[in-house]
Amino acid sequence: MYKTIWFKIHMILGLTAGFILLVVGVTGAILSFEKEIIKFINKDSYEVFVPNEVKLSTKELLEKLQEKLPEAKINSLSFSSDANSSVVINVAGKGEGKEAKRGISYYINPYTAEILPELKGVGFFKSVENIHRRLLLSDFGKQVVALSVVSLLILMFSGIYIYFPRIKKSFSQSLKLNFQSKGRFFLANLHSAIGMWVIPFYLVASLTGLYWSYEFVSNGLHTITGVEKPKKPQMQGSQGENKNLQGEKISFDDVSLAVDAFKNLVENKYSSATLRFPQKGSVYSFDYLAIDFPHERAKNKIEFDIKTNQILKHEKYEDKTLAQKLMGSILPLHTGEYFGVVGQTLMFLASLMMPLFAITGLMLYVKRTKKKKTV
Repeated sequence: MYKTIWFKIHMILGLTAGFILLVVGVTGAILSFEKEIIKFINKDSYEVFVPNEVKLSTKELLEKLQEKLPEAKINSLSFSSDANSSVVINVAGKGEGKEAKRGISYYINPYTAEILPELKGVGFFKSVENIHRRLLLSDFGKQVVALSVVSLLILMFSGIYIYFPRIKKSFSQSLKLNFQSKGRFFLANLHSAIGMWVIPFYLVASLTGLYWSYEFVSNGLHTITGVEKPKKPQMQGSQGENKNLQGEKISFDDVSLAVDAFKNLVENKYSSATLRFPQKGSVYSFDYLAIDFPHERAKNKIEFDIKTNQILKHEKYEDKTLAQKLMGSILPLHTGEYFGVVGQTLMFLASLMMPLFAITGLMLYVKRTKKKKTV
């Protein structure tokens, strides 16, 4: 009796949420290697030719950019230890809204202060991400996707319940495809066997996806783990000069001094670093990645006073607890990057499998309906 009920629930959810999950799966697969694709098609922006000369100082770089963009107010400065990498300077955008707060990022040649070409492909991936998260329907679409993710969780557990006798009888056999079977039996085997392989990936993707969908989920996870919820960094407004929180004009000399001090304090053992404006007086804070960072959210944070070179705070990713690492790595967990290139690739393949479940599930429903009519 219970199995029949769960089978009906499984079938109804599959039919109602199947198409949305198909869209979410395909767009998720497209987004899996977004950063790698963007970097590959924008080498002229990310990479620079190294001439027989030293890089400009941070002060010179900022001053030259200010000359080209006199009204620009700098939000942040990102740089790399790689001699062939460009520098990224983010300036406040115009108007209001998220785009204005996010600002405009300029890729700069650190040797010449030349503004490099604008990134290509960003708009495409933003549109794909909008489909993936909101179906192009703003908050309403966000809720629809969230409900489909909840449906996916129920589909996974109900599927395990339905096929549990087969799994209990032979777990290894439940993972195998039987190409000798035909018709409805082959479809059922294909649906269940591949489902067994991808369930761990869908479980991680679903739970991390709900972290962004529902605030009570994210708050609950932070409460359970005891990890403080991160605050969004504040950006400068779109009017006025470059100033810190006290309203003092930011000195490019101080910024340059802070960058040099940062490199000395971490003994140049960093891959990339970001300095966000504004600062509190002479206290500067840098987020940076170690040379052997596992993923791009594995950031360290150092805060120090440039007048005394006294380190006020130095949080290292490697020193964090497992709970802190996991809660600070929701996006890498969602994409599989947390587990390296192998995990990222497997999550990509699992996302591509979503259309298979939608199609085989629909075909099984049609065949079952036809069978009932002939009985």
